[in-house]
Amino acid sequence: MNKIGVLLLLYLLSVGTALAVRVTALYQGVLPATSQSATERNQLAGQALVQVLVKVSGNPAILTQPSIKAHLNSASSLMQEFSYSSASGQTKPYFLQLNFDEEGINSILRDAGAPIWGQNRPLLLVWLEYEVPRHPPEIIGADSGNPISVLLKQNTDRRGVPVIFPAMDVQDLGQVSIHDVAIMDIPKLLNATKRYAGDAMLMGRIVQVADGYNTQWKLIMGNDQWGWMITGKTIPDVLTTIADRVADTLAGRYATVITNQVQSNVTLKIVNVTEADDFVQVMNYIKHLTPVADVQLVQITGSDMILKVSLRGAQESFAEALSVGQKLTPVSSDKKQSGWVYQWNR
Repeated sequence: MNKIGVLLLLYLLSVGTALAVRVTALYQGVLPATSQSATERNQLAGQALVQVLVKVSGNPAILTQPSIKAHLNSASSLMQEFSYSSASGQTKPYFLQLNFDEEGINSILRDAGAPIWGQNRPLLLVWLEYEVPRHPPEIIGADSGNPISVLLKQNTDRRGVPVIFPAMDVQDLGQVSIHDVAIMDIPKLLNATKRYAGDAMLMGRIVQVADGYNTQWKLIMGNDQWGWMITGKTIPDVLTTIADRVADTLAGRYATVITNQVQSNVTLKIVNVTEADDFVQVMNYIKHLTPVADVQLVQITGSDMILKVSLRGAQESFAEALSVGQKLTPVSSDKKQSGWVYQWNR
């Protein structure tokens, strides 16, 4: 068997390999339930489908489209699995988890001409400073025990945005102070963020005032920045709003309209592919990008590989999708002259 054949075999045996920044719960809805009856489960299926359609499209307004709303009454036909877990301390005794058919959901969105935001999504590191009267300000870390981190993650999970909080260990404390987060010192925080290999950085400051909370937020991704001033009566109000603002912003950049037919083909050259494992990861990574319909190996020369990629979305959307996860970086920004040439980063 030649080199291409050996590597192709390795790829076919490894299609299930996990990918970085891959959100696995996009096609899953979770709702509180009073019982485990089939009647209630079928009643809740429509609400769970709403959660999934918003997560996958990245667009809450998707539910205003008549062709989308028409599927809510038949949500049970798209269900694949369900399970229950205890909801101790909640108003209802159970959480119902419903998993829906991925291709069925994508087909609904494609037929409606709605965007699809794929499972490979930017990972956000959150630097968040919290101030309440008569208490010293704190940075919310991964193990801080502050419920704000849990509430924020619940809200970003609701929209399919992966987030992590810094460890706030000796290394972080040696690089970042509370003042740095409060004033949103971008260079310092970006430097401290490098160890977490995130795609973007979300900075926030929450200050409790007499009538609620004043908050300031800034999202940094590459050379782009977005900022929000959000006020709310309660912490959940604020965190719901910021999660939606961030998700809407990212979806506007990465979600793309996918057709049922191939629109174009691009020849993609990947350099720095030095190991068989690299080959497997490259093929899997590209195969799961939203606009991609098919990937075929054309040639391997040394540490370079050339792929033919068939797209069901715009080439611009494919370029945006390639940037997620920092696994591929462009060798040249001029695709017309140099073609699609990217470096693989192990």
